[in-house]
Amino acid sequence: MNKKEDNNSQNSNNSTTSNNSNVNENKKREKRTRIRPSKAERYSKEREEFVKELNILTGINEKNNIILYELNKNEKLKEKIRELVPLIKKYYKTCNWGYFSNDEKKGKGNEIGLLKTIYKNEGYKILTKRKLCEYEGIKKLQTELYFLKL
Repeated sequence: MNKKEDNNSQNSNNSTTSNNSNVNENKKREKRTRIRPSKAERYSKEREEFVKELNILTGINEKNNIILYELNKNEKLKEKIRELVPLIKKYYKTCNWGYFSNDEKKGKGNEIGLLKTIYKNEGYKILTKRKLCEYEGIKKLQTELYFLKL
């Protein structure tokens, strides 16, 4: 009988470990769920307004495409994006975005890359097309970006 009591006491000791705080009746661990809403859920209205403001700044409302050269030369847009960085950090999870990294190859400090990342995060598909454009009397192939909302 001592053996049975010893076995029972060992089983009871093993089942009451400090890691078993969320054990169900089948003696298996339950997966914990996130109670706190994500930034996408918390700031959905603010994000919509933010994207509308970006559409006005870039001119995407008028047409769904824009030349990348025009975005790169638009210093007013770049300055406005730099001013909006605190709001971007508030509304979006930016830990893996290239703009906020310390590596130049990942896009550190590239405002146009940040702009494209915001649109991708909001469900836009960005397509590219090469187009012959003339700037300052010089014809060159330029990249044209198409923003499609999915």
